[in-house]
Amino acid sequence: MIKKDILNNEFHVRNATVEDAVQMEYVQKQCYPTLHELELMNRNHFINHIKIFPEGQIVVEKDGIVVGSASTMRSFFPIADKTYLETTDNLWITNAHVPDGDWMYGIDMGVLPEYRGLGLSREMYLVRQEVCKSLGLKGQIIAGMTIGYGRVKDKMTIEEYCYTLEIKKFTDPTVTPQKKAGFRWIKPLYNHINDPEAGYASILMYFPVDVDYKI
Repeated sequence: MIKKDILNNEFHVRNATVEDAVQMEYVQKQCYPTLHELELMNRNHFINHIKIFPEGQIVVEKDGIVVGSASTMRSFFPIADKTYLETTDNLWITNAHVPDGDWMYGIDMGVLPEYRGLGLSREMYLVRQEVCKSLGLKGQIIAGMTIGYGRVKDKMTIEEYCYTLEIKKFTDPTVTPQKKAGFRWIKPLYNHINDPEAGYASILMYFPVDVDYKI
């Protein structure tokens, strides 16, 4: 089980418990204000994740309050394009989690806005990588939301925006840090998630366990 003190022992990373589900729901709502309500996880989703794959569910707390959380499942390397809801079994992961899957698929990560910029997402990625190693997994897979598209959506298409990210002409507040962390670009996923500010898109990436964390 995970239990790690970080940032001068001010924050603590640990496995999520069912008692955390209400606070994880709150983090989700605060982190994704433009995400369609049908794609927002609630406490019951989080409880189900914890029951199905307890090792892969993580929270960061400060003074007993959950300020960040991350949800994952086990999977084989994806070969077909799927929407976010299709990938996650409509957020429940019951039929999407593969017990003998050799990759960790990160389906959610969020930090309360007032605690951003401290490196808490980085710490959760690090812990997830440690979990991958302990379980003998090949690494992490994520679909990073193109959150920065909302700033330029009147100037270019989402396809053009993704290309600028690929050639590093633009930076994105979510995708760029993930790439710097060690995640490797696979391809854009258009019409993947119901969030207009992200152009309904994400970037599929992977982070093998044999790559050192760079941030």
